[in-house]
Amino acid sequence: MNLPNKLTLLRLILVVPLIITFIAFGILFKKYNITNSNGYLENGHELYGRILLSIILIIFVVAMITDFFDGYTARKNNLVTSFGKLWDPLADKVVVTSTMIFLAVFKFIPFWIIIIYVLRDIIVDGCRISMAQFKIDVSASIFGKMKTLFQTIGIITILIVAIVIPYYPEYLVNIAKEKFTQEIYGYLMIYSINLFILIGLFFSIYSGILYIKKIAPHLQVK
Repeated sequence: MNLPNKLTLLRLILVVPLIITFIAFGILFKKYNITNSNGYLENGHELYGRILLSIILIIFVVAMITDFFDGYTARKNNLVTSFGKLWDPLADKVVVTSTMIFLAVFKFIPFWIIIIYVLRDIIVDGCRISMAQFKIDVSASIFGKMKTLFQTIGIITILIVAIVIPYYPEYLVNIAKEKFTQEIYGYLMIYSINLFILIGLFFSIYSGILYIKKIAPHLQVK
């Protein structure tokens, strides 16, 4: 197995500690009723929350760095393989989607965004399987790569904001006293920190349409 493929496998392996940290953060929320009326951590647990979010950020960044290097190494040294074409984007999806679901569970990302991303990925994965059967190139398009790029930037941005403030959705709405103001301010803040995620969503939908167009002629009923 060549280096790019090993890096792809490493990225998949990193999902294990990533999910363990997700669970640890969830336990912290549930066990200690983590936030007070202002959305901040109580009883000194703010530090633990920041540490866990920092670990998530580090693992995620390392995983995405391996994504860059396995692609760069494969192209530079002509080590592009069928395994890499199929599993490299799938490894990206596992890391990115699992992290986005975690952020959505804790209200950092609106759930409707995750639903569209996941539905698109299910459709694209089905297209990729069919394309492989018809021996059609399944490597990611530039638009698919742009999707991953903006998702990556968006996730890193949200995690950094969460660590630095520390940011919790309840805080954003509770700093405003009036209910209407809370709702408006909350929506503005949530969607502003999700700007890159929303841009990635556009590329996600567009690249998904391209996959469908690519495989559609081969699936026509005769």
